[in-house]
Amino acid sequence: MPQYQPYQRFTEADRDKIAGRLRDAFADGRLDQPEFSSRLDQLYTVQTYGELEPLVRDLPPVRTYQTPAVVQDAKPAPAPGDFPERKKDARPHRHGLGALGGGFTGVVMINVVIWFVIGLGNGGHWPSFWPVWLLIPWAIIALGGLGRRR
Repeated sequence: MPQYQPYQRFTEADRDKIAGRLRDAFADGRLDQPEFSSRLDQLYTVQTYGELEPLVRDLPPVRTYQTPAVVQDAKPAPAPGDFPERKKDARPHRHGLGALGGGFTGVVMINVVIWFVIGLGNGGHWPSFWPVWLLIPWAIIALGGLGRRR
């Protein structure tokens, strides 16, 4: 790395780096608004390294980028063409009627039982089978679910 002399002129890139240090110091609360404005104004009037040094003498060295802690422990992405293993569903698979219609099966069964109890209460004279109106959508749901891949 070349050694700079105080009388040497600096580049616009150097000026931008110093402006960044001043902005960082202001954002960190190391400089208040008047001090930040004053140093920034001076930055755009000076031309040599010796004049730059007093602007940042009392500030910490340049900050470097740090990876946020949230990302540091994350697994890296798989290589192109490699596919991650799919996790198996932890819930047990239901079998029988429960698997066919889900929670709606219980609703249909409760209504069929109510219809049956009403018929027993009437001495064996059951009314028309009104749970059929629930069995129709249940059958559509159950038949629609049979073709799904798991």
